[in-house]
Amino acid sequence: MKNRILTALGLLLALPIFFIIYSFFPGQATTHLKTPTSAPTLLVMDGQGDTFNVTKFKGKVVILNFWASWSKASRLENKNLLRIYQKYKNNNKVVFYSVSLDTDEQSWKAAIEEDECKWLNHYCDFKKYNSPVAIAYEIKTIPTFYLIDKSSMVTKSGANVADIEAAIDGLLK
Repeated sequence: MKNRILTALGLLLALPIFFIIYSFFPGQATTHLKTPTSAPTLLVMDGQGDTFNVTKFKGKVVILNFWASWSKASRLENKNLLRIYQKYKNNNKVVFYSVSLDTDEQSWKAAIEEDECKWLNHYCDFKKYNSPVAIAYEIKTIPTFYLIDKSSMVTKSGANVADIEAAIDGLLK
């Protein structure tokens, strides 16, 4: 009886630890937006007056990144995203768009600077997973990447840049 109680207690303690560790490693995100599908059409304004609207980039390939400054996995993937940005930064048919699930503006802006996220399109409404954008794209964990084609169709999704990287050139043809 005592062994059963200890085993049950051990499992109860191990489960939260597993979920904490799971959230820090890239490649573990689960996205629920099925692909291919139309990119959600929404026009949402944040507190600074910036508007999130991916459909304004119709005719271009959009690399959409959901991340946060407090997510170690996101910060690691920002380095990979920067590498891809360097490859495509002079191609006017490719747009990089980062949506942060931060709640603190200073942390968000500091992370953009530290990670050298030089692309122009950054959005954060400081609502974390309650952001209308995160809800529309069915974001459950971060980092999450979506690849959106020229006709505003979400064609690929993944937990890291490698999941979408190979498909970018194909969409540019």
